Amino acid sequence: MNSDEERICELLDSHGLSPERFSKEEMRQGKTPDFRVSHDGEFLFFCEVKSIDKDIWLDKQLDAAPPGVIVGGSRNDPIYNRLTDDVHSAMKQFDAVNKDIRYPNVLSVVNHDDMCGFLDLIAVIMGYALTDDGGAHAIFGQFSEGRIKQEKARIHLFIWVDDFKPKQFFFSQTHEAHHYTLCNSFGIDPASIRQIGS
Repeated sequence: MNSDEERICELLDSHGLSPERFSKEEMRQGKTPDFRVSHDGEFLFFCEVKSIDKDIWLDKQLDAAPPGVIVGGSRNDPIYNRLTDDVHSAMKQFDAVNKDIRYPNVLSVVNHDDMCGFLDLIAVIMGYALTDDGGAHAIFGQFSEGRIKQEKARIHLFIWVDDFKPKQFFFSQTHEAHHYTLCNSFGIDPASIRQIGS
């Protein structure tokens, strides 16, 4: 188990939840998420953990460059592709054990990149850039309406854990029963959840 998986296990433990790894035999048969999560012996949901590492593209160039040489260049921001990749690969793992969505799917993201944040996840899922004044600009549709268009609705809760900020929850609310199961699991009043764009 890596340190990010341990971190999510600690978070789950703090809510009285018990994460359990799939057996080696189950993992040999094909893809699986990282954990089955239960409470008092009752299975509740599946959980996959993804890590976002610091982008070292420029660091590598600086390390390789002779003194006094200017490095860098233009490129597309990799953050949004990394997040859509994480959603896409997580859904392959969830579908391998939960294709009929009988149970909730929870994607936990542990972020180590200070250039990436929770609002980037929202942008990828919703297609909007949110502003400080409460506005929303539809500029990320290529990601939200791309290959994860159907997949994102099959993840019922996104847990975002930063190295430098408190954890955040993002409920998709695409399945009413799963939504209430997850709210109960984490001790969250469904009425307290702020709706995006409201």
